[in-house]
Amino acid sequence: MSGNCKKRGFTLMELMVYIAILGVIVVVAGRAYSNSTKFRIRTQNMLKANEAAEAVAAMFVDDIAQTGAKSYKTAGDATHPDQFGVSSLVYMDPTGSVPDSSSFSIVRRNNGDSLAVRRVRYDKNGYYEAVEEVSWYKRRNSIYRSCKTIDIKSGGTAPTECPLKDASVVEIIANVDSFIVVPAQPVVISDGSTSAFSKSVVLPVVNSGATEFPFRLISRYGNDGSGAKYYALSVDPADGDELQTLAGFVTNYSSGENASGKKVGQAFVARANTGIVSTGGDDWRNLCSKVTLDSTMEYEISFKVDHVADNSRLFCPGRDHASVGFRTQTGDKVAGLDDFLFYPPIDPAEPSRRAFRFRVMNSVKNVCLAFTFASYSPASGGTITIRNLLLKKVEGSNYNFDDRSYDPSTTDKQNVKAFQLRVVANIGGETGEILQVAPAPSNGPGD
Repeated sequence: MSGNCKKRGFTLMELMVYIAILGVIVVVAGRAYSNSTKFRIRTQNMLKANEAAEAVAAMFVDDIAQTGAKSYKTAGDATHPDQFGVSSLVYMDPTGSVPDSSSFSIVRRNNGDSLAVRRVRYDKNGYYEAVEEVSWYKRRNSIYRSCKTIDIKSGGTAPTECPLKDASVVEIIANVDSFIVVPAQPVVISDGSTSAFSKSVVLPVVNSGATEFPFRLISRYGNDGSGAKYYALSVDPADGDELQTLAGFVTNYSSGENASGKKVGQAFVARANTGIVSTGGDDWRNLCSKVTLDSTMEYEISFKVDHVADNSRLFCPGRDHASVGFRTQTGDKVAGLDDFLFYPPIDPAEPSRRAFRFRVMNSVKNVCLAFTFASYSPASGGTITIRNLLLKKVEGSNYNFDDRSYDPSTTDKQNVKAFQLRVVANIGGETGEILQVAPAPSNGPGD
C-alpha cells in the first residue's frame, strides 16, 4: 500500500498576510532610507554653508586688519638710513570742517551693510607703492568685494585686481541671507559737548570740557623709613602750568656718605593753581591728585621731556634713574605695578615725547602719580622740564559690540579698533552662520 504524501500550498489568506507584512517592511525601509538621504543632504548643505561663511569671514579679516596702514619706508641717507613717511590719503577727510581722521566708512542698509577701508600698499621692501580702497557690500543675495587704487607712486602700475580710479568688483559668495558689520564702540566716546579725548583724560585734574591741561609737581622730602632719603626739588612755576621745570638734584656718587642709603628726588602730580605752595614734607599727601585705576581699562602716561644744554645731558641710562609711576597715600609703590623708566634727551634732534601704556590686574583706588629721580654720576644737577603731561584712558582699547546699532560720530571714528562681522550663508535651504571679530589696530592718526 503506497503512502499518501499531501502537498499543501499557501492559502490566499496567508499570501495576503505575507504581502501586507512585506509592504509594511518596504514602506518602513523606504521611509528610513529617504529620511537618511535627506538628513545626509541637509548635513552636507549645512557644512557647505558654514564653510562658505567661514571663508568669507577669513577674507574679510585679512582685508580689515590692514585698515589705516599708513607709514612706509623712504630713502634715507648715510646718517639716517631708516626714515619713514605717512600718506594722508589713507584718512577719509582729515581737512574737513569736522575732520575725519579714520580710514573707513560704513553704510547701514536693511538688506546688508557696506564697509570701505583705506590702506597703504607696500612693495616687498616696505616702500610706498600705492593707497588703495577696498569695499565689502551685499547686493541682492550676494556679497561683493571691490578694490580701487586711489593714488600710486610715480611711474607705478596698478594691478588688474585693483585698478586706478575705477574699482574692480568680484562676487565673493552668492545665496547670502545676512551681511552685518558692527564697529566696536570705543571705551570713551564724545557726547556732543565734550570730545572723547577730553573725556579720556584722568590727569591732570581740570574742569569739564577743558582743552588745556596744566598741572603742578609737589616735591617730597624727608626719610621714609626704608633707607631712602628724599631731597627737596625746586619746581618752577611753583603754582603749576602746562610745563614744570625741576632742579636741585643731588647725587649718590659719594659712596662714603651714602653707604647705608640713597638720595632720591621725587615729585607728585597735583592740580594746578591751588594757591598753596609746598612748605612741608606731608603736603604731597594732601595735595597730590588721587585717582582710581580700573582693571577693565587700558591707560597711557605721556609727557614730553625737553632737551636742555646743562648737566641733564650727562644722564646715563642703566646707571642713573628717572621713572614715573604710582604711589599709595603712604608713599609706597602700588603692588604689581612697576614704575616706567625714561631718560632726558641727550640730543636736540631726539624725540621728546615719552609714552607708556598699561593695565592693572585689579582695580586700585586713591593712588598718586609721581616722578622719581636718583643720580649716580659724579656730575649732578641740571634741570628736567616736563610738559604736556597726561594720564588718559586709551579711547579705543576695548572691543565693545553690545550696541548692534552703534554708528560712530565723525570724531569718534578714529577710535574704532575692530569690526564684528555676521554672515549667514544659505545653501540648499540650510544656513551657516559665523560671527567674527576683525581687529583694525592702525585705524586713526596716532596708530
